[in-house]
Amino acid sequence: MGVSLIKIKSIIYRLIKKSVEDDILAISSQLAYSLLLAFFPFLIFIITLVGYSNIKVSDIMNNLRSFVPIEVYALLSRTISEVKFSRNSGILSFSILFTMWSASNGLNAVIKGLNKAYNEKERRNFIVSQITAVILTIALAIIIVIVVIFLVFGEASGHILLTWLGIGTKFKILWYVVRYIFMVLITTVVFSFLYIYAPCKKHSLKSVLPGAILSSFGWIVSSLAFSFYINNFSNYSKIYGGLGAVIILMLWLLISSFVIILGGELNSVLGS
Repeated sequence: MGVSLIKIKSIIYRLIKKSVEDDILAISSQLAYSLLLAFFPFLIFIITLVGYSNIKVSDIMNNLRSFVPIEVYALLSRTISEVKFSRNSGILSFSILFTMWSASNGLNAVIKGLNKAYNEKERRNFIVSQITAVILTIALAIIIVIVVIFLVFGEASGHILLTWLGIGTKFKILWYVVRYIFMVLITTVVFSFLYIYAPCKKHSLKSVLPGAILSSFGWIVSSLAFSFYINNFSNYSKIYGGLGAVIILMLWLLISSFVIILGGELNSVLGS
């Protein structure tokens, strides 16, 4: 027990030291800016694909409500509604290349950040690096669509099943628990996927799992805490006016970027 505690303290110390040396806050700021530019093209890409299904915009937004601040929720709701109600083949066919290129720029920033965390220099040429970013973008979009389908249709299917079993009244509590367990699992998969394939050197699942788990829990907890703080204690809309939602979105992306890079730093520390 004592040895394990000493080992944990040593890992935490090395993680803090390496994070400071790598200046991950500055890297996270750069990554957050790139993600902000890529956020809405990526959102449009996902919603355009989802738009060809029977999923309602309200169903999607209801599952986002608890994870994002009210101002960001309103901004996303307007964007999603506009894309959803103006859907046509032109959006998917003529805008897809630009949207994919813009969205993949965010993944390029993730690649650079993780290479820094792993103390590696990018050895892939521009074309290979760009293709990697596009493939990762498509893969992440597919995963997110699967999550949306699960959250929207999984609740309805689960409610029918549990009602049939006679435990329908307990469904909300059970679904609440299941939803967050699923979110932890899927975000762990997403972060593992990034840590394996985004850096120029491919890593094994075993070596990236600790950082993926840290990032998964860290992202969910920090997002919920940030959303609670913004919704209850902040006055960004009064200070920044109409830009308040964008500023809040930027801060949320900064937190998310920090969590992503921190997970890579932990994997680097454990692998050294």
